Amino acid sequence: MAESIVSIVVGRITDLLSEDSQVLHGVQDEIQELVTQLLRIKTFLRDADSRLDEEKIRIMLAEVRELAYDAEHVVETFLVKALSSPGKINQRMNTRTFSRKLKDIKRKMSLLFNRFRDCNIKSTLESPESSNSSHGQPGMLKRFHTFTTVEPEIFVGFQADVDRLVGYLVDESDASYPLISICGMGGLGKTTLAQKIYNHSTIKAHFAGLAWVSISQKWQTRQVLQRILIGLVHEKKEEIFTWDEDKLVENLLQIQQKKNCLIVLDDIWSNDAWDSIKAAFTAEKSLSKLMLTSRNIDVAEYVNPNGLIHQPGLLSPDQSWELLQLKALPTRGGYVDVARDYKKMEELGREMVANCGGLPLAIVTLGGVLVTKPSLIEWEKVHGDIITSLKRGKGSGQDYESQILNVLGWSYNDLPPQLKPCFLYLGKFMEDEWIDAENLYQLWIAEGMVLSSDKKEGETMMQVAESYMGELVHRSMVQVRFNDLESSLTKFKSCSLHDLMRDLSLSQAKAEDFFKVIDTGEGNDLNLNRSVISREAKTRQLVFYLKSGVEANSYFTKKPHHQQYRSILFLDREDESQQLRLGLYLANFKLLRVLSLERVTHSRRSALGTFLGSNIERVLGSLVYLRYLSLRGSKLKTFPFIKKLVLLQTLNLNVPRTSPVFSNDLGKLSFLRHLYLPPRVSLKLLKNTKLRFNGLSKLETLENFNTEWCEIKDLPKLSGLRKLKLTAEGGYDDVKEMLKYLSDLALSSNSSILYTSLIMRISDDPGFRNDPDMIRQLFGNHKINLQELQIYGKLPELSEIFEEQRQQLNHNHIDVSLIRITELTLCRSCLEEDPMPVLEKIPTLRELYLPGNAYKGKEMVCSGMGFPRLTRLHLGNIDNFESWRVEKGSMPLLQKLLIYKCPKLRELPEELIFLNSLRELGLWEMPSEFCDKIRLENGEEGQDFYKVAHIPDLFIG
Repeated sequence: MAESIVSIVVGRITDLLSEDSQVLHGVQDEIQELVTQLLRIKTFLRDADSRLDEEKIRIMLAEVRELAYDAEHVVETFLVKALSSPGKINQRMNTRTFSRKLKDIKRKMSLLFNRFRDCNIKSTLESPESSNSSHGQPGMLKRFHTFTTVEPEIFVGFQADVDRLVGYLVDESDASYPLISICGMGGLGKTTLAQKIYNHSTIKAHFAGLAWVSISQKWQTRQVLQRILIGLVHEKKEEIFTWDEDKLVENLLQIQQKKNCLIVLDDIWSNDAWDSIKAAFTAEKSLSKLMLTSRNIDVAEYVNPNGLIHQPGLLSPDQSWELLQLKALPTRGGYVDVARDYKKMEELGREMVANCGGLPLAIVTLGGVLVTKPSLIEWEKVHGDIITSLKRGKGSGQDYESQILNVLGWSYNDLPPQLKPCFLYLGKFMEDEWIDAENLYQLWIAEGMVLSSDKKEGETMMQVAESYMGELVHRSMVQVRFNDLESSLTKFKSCSLHDLMRDLSLSQAKAEDFFKVIDTGEGNDLNLNRSVISREAKTRQLVFYLKSGVEANSYFTKKPHHQQYRSILFLDREDESQQLRLGLYLANFKLLRVLSLERVTHSRRSALGTFLGSNIERVLGSLVYLRYLSLRGSKLKTFPFIKKLVLLQTLNLNVPRTSPVFSNDLGKLSFLRHLYLPPRVSLKLLKNTKLRFNGLSKLETLENFNTEWCEIKDLPKLSGLRKLKLTAEGGYDDVKEMLKYLSDLALSSNSSILYTSLIMRISDDPGFRNDPDMIRQLFGNHKINLQELQIYGKLPELSEIFEEQRQQLNHNHIDVSLIRITELTLCRSCLEEDPMPVLEKIPTLRELYLPGNAYKGKEMVCSGMGFPRLTRLHLGNIDNFESWRVEKGSMPLLQKLLIYKCPKLRELPEELIFLNSLRELGLWEMPSEFCDKIRLENGEEGQDFYKVAHIPDLFIG
């Protein structure tokens, strides 16, 4: 890990040299010499890491980490003072201080080199380095994952289990099982098997409601009940969050009496966990069935002695080799050496995998190591390195656990230096949590763990971070969910760790003093433990798990060693806003690079002005080394401190709609890459000028840009933007001006925008109805990469905007099939013509919302080839809507349909019976005669029920 830390520090300092060369010009040579010495130290660290069993070596490596951090801090301090305190006198004093501190660091470096020699630690420059293709070129990550396609799911040996258990679950006879449990040790594939069953087409067709919740070792009863209920009636999500436990239980019992549900309780560890939620599953007339996974078979028997307990078997030798081959050799000849050496590789692979004991997690993880080593020579080296640690015996229980831990540990040790801290960082987040990938990448970058030396031409640091994630995924160390590959800024939507992988991350982080987790829910006063205090003196990163009613204030008020911390994350265990009074003690953490205070509010015991203690603005303004600051969801109202945080890369000010007071100092943040503005801002600026964005040419992400209080003329200057979410409000001239500058940005030669989301709130101005060219300009400029569009206000007829008039050579019209919008909302559009014949031709459209008088006509028609990718459709407040015709073949992928407040609609289309993908149908505030055709008040089926009988979730309200 020392090698990784030195690499990170070298990368950070090198980036500062390149990005602020003018400010650092007077000391550039000294800094470059410092980088050279750090690189020289790095050449000794691989040999030192191989001797971690020696206490003196471990102490020395800890000193190397501290020295690297100190070197970085000296450079950062010089830069911050140079940026914030101009003037020749200040600069001379700053330079003298810098030179004095640098001289002391060089002295310590010389002593280190002497100790390397005394301990006989060899440099890789002095002895040939062993071949390892994972590391590629020296200091640069060799990439194996390209994101061109989603890696295929690997599933070996359990298909018969899936078919059998699905049959048991859909069995409605008196002898059917109310509970099916999948039990066995960690790494056996229990959750994978349960997911296969849960997503099976027969299950989806049979059950009217499906819900999945992970219990884990630290569960919260209310949170578990909420997640189950949201899975069954997710249209009431916001309401569900306000219910207490009694009401959650009551509603769960009612739902299970009305419709057959399958509820999965994944990874339940104890009888206590079941006792905390069992009241929601005790109805005598319940139609639901349960499926649980657990390492403890006693839990399954405790939940229901009459349930079926399934214990997946270990993989056979042939199945084990099949699984390893699918992971390690996915193309069977895609690499140059594979075809020639395959027979020998199979021999080695079978021998290695035989010692994995048939455990899928161990086999897949071993495959994740081998997939990065395509040559026979590398397989032979892995075989020699790992075979002895894999041979732990072929018994059961702890022997198998030891085998998994050995394989997982070996996979971590095989990681390139860049990836080790990124993997350890994932251990900060809570068990079974799905971590937002975009935010995670920003944290990695702010921590300095993403190296600019790994950038390829034209790449951003976010793309490098995603390549790091791709390598971890390729090695089967991280689980991911994918975004839509066509319409997303990042290919990965979120990520998570298997619980054993998380155990590995936490244990390695503890061994290497990488971060410290403080769980306020455990009630431990860590301040009283001297051994903990001594150990944490080496720790640079803190993570707080917050629990309602429990404060972490005492940690800050009593804890020594504040100065060494570089990162503090506050993570919410209960998905609720937390109240903290950290006071001015937060200012003691002056070296912080990362601070996340998301959803932290002021304490009710204090006046609003004492949120986080008195004068929070001054406190935050003193944290001048911050690269990442998130106040998302907090109650902070003023932001005058921003101008002092000159090194910020990510700034999240997406606070609730409290109209915060903003200062016009953003242009001073020249390092800023990702900016999330508040939804509303009350400007307090001279001459009522709007918020300016001069100096932010490197900005990549900009959200909540609003033309009412943001200067639209600055938009074309943000040529580095890749993701833009903006709102345009006002009259015809205002919106037209916005479209002009948005077009200028998109058409500029160096524009790189990949994702645009636009909300247009237009006034009742006849100019909009009389100028289809303006809207046509928006849709026709493909370089804008418009993905999400919401328009509120009257529009010209869509045929005037989109339809190609073949009888007229009018080049102003655009081909609707070239539009790339995935989500479209039209509200108060007052369209006279049926919009469906136009909208159904947009090939990428997935979600369509027509609320609030979007259409004034009587009939809608969806043709047989229309809406090829639509998954969600909402039709509401269409007063004259009488008839809806859906031709067979239309909307083949539709999953959710919501119809509300359409008082004249006579009936549902007959063709709904052909929409096999439709999972949810909601009918809200519709006429009673319309609803009675579906279901009578007494619950009996109406005359048109056959049209919706195949839809699992039907809601009439």
